[in-house]
Amino acid sequence: MHSAAGALIGYIVIVSGLCVAFMGLVLYPAAVIFGRVSLREFALATLPAQSIAFRGRSSLAALPAMLESVTDRLKLPPAMGSFFIPLAASMFRAGAGIGQTVGVIFIAKLYGIDLGAAQLMTIAVTSVVTSFSVPGIPGGSIVVMVPVLMAAGIPIEGVGILLGVDTIPDMFRTTTNVTGHMSAAVVLSRGER
Repeated sequence: MHSAAGALIGYIVIVSGLCVAFMGLVLYPAAVIFGRVSLREFALATLPAQSIAFRGRSSLAALPAMLESVTDRLKLPPAMGSFFIPLAASMFRAGAGIGQTVGVIFIAKLYGIDLGAAQLMTIAVTSVVTSFSVPGIPGGSIVVMVPVLMAAGIPIEGVGILLGVDTIPDMFRTTTNVTGHMSAAVVLSRGER
C-alpha cells in the first residue's frame, strides 16, 4: 500500500516538476530571447492567464485572459489575438506531451513492463501527435492517453489509476499549455512589431 502511494506521489511530483522546468528552461527563455520582450514584461502579461489555467485546469477558460494580455499588455499584432491565440488554445498542448509521456511510462512500470527503445520512440511520437487532439477541459490529456498506451502495448486500464490523482498534475500541465501559447505568440509576432 505504501509503495503504491509513494509511486503515485512520485508521478505527481515528476509531471509537475517537468512542467515547471519546461516553462522555466524553454518557454520563458524563448519569449525573452526570440520574442525580445523583457522577462518581467512577459511574466506579468502571462500571469493572469496562468492563474486561471492553474485554478480552472482549462486552456479554454484562460482564453479571454490570454487575449487581453496579448492585445493590451504585450501590444502584439491583431492577428495574434484574433487568430493565433484561439488556434493555439484549441490545438497546442505542450503540457499534454509531458503528461502523457510520463503517465505512460508510469503505467508501464506499474504493470512491470520493460520498455525498449522502439516502444519509447512510439510513446514519444504518439504523445506528440495525440497532443493536438487533447480537449481544453480539465483532465483532457488523460483521456487522450489511451491511444498512446495502445500504441506501446500497455494495458489501458492503467488510465483509471491516473484519473484519481490527476488534479495536481493537470494544473501544472494546463499552466504549461497557456505559457506555451503566450510564448509562441510573442516569438511569432517579433517580425511584425
